[in-house]
Amino acid sequence: MTDHSNDALPPEVRRDQIMALLQRYGQITVKWCAEQLGVSEVTIRSDFAILEREGMLRRVWGGAVLDRPLWPEGSFASRLKQQAAEKERIARIAAELIVDGDTVMLDASTTAYAIARQIADRRNLTVITNGMHLALALGANPAITTIVIGGQVRGDTGSLTGTLAEEMLQRLHADKGFFSARGLTVAKGLTESSIPEGLLKAEMVRHVDRVIAVLDSSKLGQTALTSFCPVDAIHHLITAGPDAPERSAPFTGFFPITIV
Repeated sequence: MTDHSNDALPPEVRRDQIMALLQRYGQITVKWCAEQLGVSEVTIRSDFAILEREGMLRRVWGGAVLDRPLWPEGSFASRLKQQAAEKERIARIAAELIVDGDTVMLDASTTAYAIARQIADRRNLTVITNGMHLALALGANPAITTIVIGGQVRGDTGSLTGTLAEEMLQRLHADKGFFSARGLTVAKGLTESSIPEGLLKAEMVRHVDRVIAVLDSSKLGQTALTSFCPVDAIHHLITAGPDAPERSAPFTGFFPITIV
């Protein structure tokens, strides 16, 4: 008999769990999902109906399928072209926060890649990253110590994630971490569309003294699948975009905001 003790979970949390299962398996049944989450089949059917109305899944006989990827990422090269001017402006300001002797952590985002290009000629820096493209951009300079967090390669993004990467981070620490995201809200903080990416970024956040969010204004007010940094753990936001003043307004009072 199914234990329905988890029916008391907040509905948003339960639906996040459903979407995590769907993203992993592509298709799930009502019965199996109810067993996995320890809730009733009636609860799962209700959640499926709500998620379908929100455009997150498509119901089929006895279950649901992921009709389309959540926040489809595309290739690294194609994402480099998106909001390219905003990313360059953000990167220039971010680079000004990096001083000689710093150890900095950069994620594998295209915004972090723009930051890496800005600091590629610096001296006396240590950069920790899970981005293969970033490592290549920095590795040619012997005056920068580049540490690559090893793990499983994601071919579409050039990032390294997984248990090995998370274990390696246990031995590392940085003064500053620069993190992009698929979304930023007051309720969920920084969020990612990929669970492995989100898990690794959460671990990266735990190993830096200062968290600096670097994302264009189109991401402000958006929420993706998995949270990796609460809003009260962010120390600074650097953003850009024509609507940046309006979209960044909800974060006033949480941390300094630089609009470029």
